[in-house]
Amino acid sequence: MRKYLAVTSTLFKAQLVYRFEVAMTAVSSVGTVLFAWVLWGAAFSERTAIGGFTYQDMLSYYVISSFIVSIDKSNNVCFEVSKKIRGGTFSKYMTIPANPQLYFLFQSFGVSAYYALFALLSALFSVGAFGVKLSFSSDPASVLCAILLVPLGISFMVSLRYFIGLLTFKFQDIGFFIHVQSGSVTFITGSIIPIVLLPKTVQSILRFLPFSHVIYTPAALLTGQTDATAGFSGLLVLLGWTAIMAVMNEAVYNRLRVKFDGVGV
Repeated sequence: MRKYLAVTSTLFKAQLVYRFEVAMTAVSSVGTVLFAWVLWGAAFSERTAIGGFTYQDMLSYYVISSFIVSIDKSNNVCFEVSKKIRGGTFSKYMTIPANPQLYFLFQSFGVSAYYALFALLSALFSVGAFGVKLSFSSDPASVLCAILLVPLGISFMVSLRYFIGLLTFKFQDIGFFIHVQSGSVTFITGSIIPIVLLPKTVQSILRFLPFSHVIYTPAALLTGQTDATAGFSGLLVLLGWTAIMAVMNEAVYNRLRVKFDGVGV
């Protein structure tokens, strides 16, 4: 475990080099709340509630969800894995005494921890700039579930993106897979609109899939839009899917790595 914590620490410090990217992520987070402030301001001009949300509840949801989105840098994993496989440098992960999947997981935690500092500042700026009266749940169990869901959600997303990166072993160019998953995942996680505004049938299906529990469920728990029961359910679903992805990734890696002609292997 010590070697993986060292990876987390190293990647946390390495983000000092990417200050412009960090700044752009912070600006993007504020931009998301600005978008919600304008769009939902118009939608709420003739009504007091939509899908159980008041206008301030909706803004609170976007402040929290944009914070979670800002610290989830798992999408970089599929690009990095793919680049290293195509460039022949993935061989180092086959020779060092570390599990590649765990390496990229703890690497993502280090990056997320650094981005969290600036995402928090962006969230506080958004609250002040747009006059958001944050709605927070008073239920400790709901808050605890939300806190646990965030790192677990990042873990699942890393495992998903790692799997997509591994497909480079077979397909070489995985641009299509990256594009499809990026657009679809952004929508079904609740980053664009809260899941509760989708048709009931879609909500029922998403309840058993991991994606809505990555962004929507923790944000809804913190804003009091759902209860701890949904939080516990989300934890179980995410745990199950993360375990499934971990096993599947290991099987795919062991099967496809023999096709790799990397330098030094």
